[in-house]
Amino acid sequence: MGQKIKRENSFDTLLNQSLDKQAHGRPTARYAGKAASRIWPRRHVRLTLSLTILLVIGLGASVWAWQNGIWFPTSSPNGLRAVLIDGLSVNNPDPSFTDNVTRTLSSVGYTVDYIGPDKFTVDTLANLPSQGYGLVIIRAHTAHSAIITSEPYTSSKYVFAQLAGHVSPATIGTPVEYFAVEAQFISSESHGRFQNSIIVLMGCGDPGDRETFGAAFADKGAGYLIGFDNSVSAQFTDSETSTLVSALAHGNTVQESVNLASNADPVYRGQFGFVVASSILQQRTVNLLSELSLFAIFFIILVFGPLSVFLVPKLLARR
Repeated sequence: MGQKIKRENSFDTLLNQSLDKQAHGRPTARYAGKAASRIWPRRHVRLTLSLTILLVIGLGASVWAWQNGIWFPTSSPNGLRAVLIDGLSVNNPDPSFTDNVTRTLSSVGYTVDYIGPDKFTVDTLANLPSQGYGLVIIRAHTAHSAIITSEPYTSSKYVFAQLAGHVSPATIGTPVEYFAVEAQFISSESHGRFQNSIIVLMGCGDPGDRETFGAAFADKGAGYLIGFDNSVSAQFTDSETSTLVSALAHGNTVQESVNLASNADPVYRGQFGFVVASSILQQRTVNLLSELSLFAIFFIILVFGPLSVFLVPKLLARR
């Protein structure tokens, strides 16, 4: 009986020791639970901030790309349709040029529309991208990144476009003022989109104007812009454009066609050159990535900078 009591006392001793160990372990478990509950919210915060950064960058990139034409896919020219817009005929008519271009293009299957000076208005350029032309030839005066129409100027028309500086009065050596359409008007106020079309500007220009017009027409889906890098006479531009159109009609590339029509004006030294829309869009993509990188760095500093001021001292204090 005494041995039995002794054994029970030994068993009770072991049981009590085990319970004491479990009791000492419980606060540690509670502390671990609290630590885990603190860790999870931090993970959620980091995840939320990361997703927010990605969302802001993605939305910014989408809006920028939409506004700058990168979002739209390129496509092939919309059938064999061409248009000759003839504003120069106001004071420099050339029926032989018109007949020559029309005959050349028609011989290879083009349907050619002719818009004379009596119908060459601001609305002509506003609606041009939506007409489905694969080749657009604009025989008109150009100056300071603007195309001069044959529509007499009045302050009471196109008021909002005038206030925006997208249209303005201009003269072409006559007493009458005409509406001049800025390149920005093409990219921001014209309707529809070109289908990788070739645009030929026959007026005077400079390399800067050519790049500006190239970017404006690229914004609306054009594939190429061909234009002069200096002043040209009416006779010279008609001659070189006839050569250019003939080369294009017979299957030459834009570069090959421009090379065949690369003579310089003997007086004013103007010479054809071209701008490729895809190169403009690629450069915009590079600029976009650069801007997004800077924006991401700024955003990270803006968000995590203030957080680090509060979190770093707390982390150091725990050590």
